[in-house]
Amino acid sequence: MSTRRRSIMSHGLNSSHARASIVSLYSATFDSHDEDNRHKPCRWISAIFLHKIDIYHILERQEGTRTLAYHLFVFALTLISLVFGSISTIDEWRSTLNTQLYYGELGLCIFFACELLLRIWSAGCLPKYRTWVGRLMFITRPVIVLDILTLFGFMLALATGIKIGKFPLLTLKFLPPLQMIRFLRVDRQLTSWRILKGIIIAHRQELTVTLVIAFMFLITGSYLVYIAETPMDASLSSGRFKSVADTMWFSIITVMYILKVERPLLHI
Repeated sequence: MSTRRRSIMSHGLNSSHARASIVSLYSATFDSHDEDNRHKPCRWISAIFLHKIDIYHILERQEGTRTLAYHLFVFALTLISLVFGSISTIDEWRSTLNTQLYYGELGLCIFFACELLLRIWSAGCLPKYRTWVGRLMFITRPVIVLDILTLFGFMLALATGIKIGKFPLLTLKFLPPLQMIRFLRVDRQLTSWRILKGIIIAHRQELTVTLVIAFMFLITGSYLVYIAETPMDASLSSGRFKSVADTMWFSIITVMYILKVERPLLHI
């Protein structure tokens, strides 16, 4: 099938009204009346190439209605997986949801593996990724490396329960971190992290002053608690705080557990 592009200058108009036509991968029109069998391979190659561009834009770009719908669908899948993985750690629900969670993760693993293969295949629509060296450059991108490592981790987790059809208890404990890492793949272009990086760089002086003041308050408060809770004679000390390190640890735990002032079981 022959491929014809629009002419650079419109016919029948004078030069003042003539406009250059936009020639791109999507501006190609195909002659539907061309029945020459010699052009059938070209027709299929052109159609596959255009579909490759569509797939690449849906998977790798963040613009357009189809792209938004697809990424919302992936977001819903990862969120449901994370919720079920968290609920399955509860003793009362573990035996009920373990089998369903296993086969659900198996389906998600197959889905994301096919998606990864489509990403690598569709990247060939760009000239820099068209060769084998270009595909290797695409695979070594941080986002793709994260996808491969996450997929490999889920494959190992699924392999531990392939005989019994459910996750062992030890695998269930390490499944939520894998699901949280997979949740990072929702932001394909890492836009949120770039915005956060820009905010930190723009306000680095204010953040540095805040950290210094907070550390000074921590040291001062820890020392005052140590003075107030420790008697002059160390042999008479029977309280919780026997050193500044204990009071500092208590201060950190108190700040982290807001309004929950209690002695932690872990001692330094």
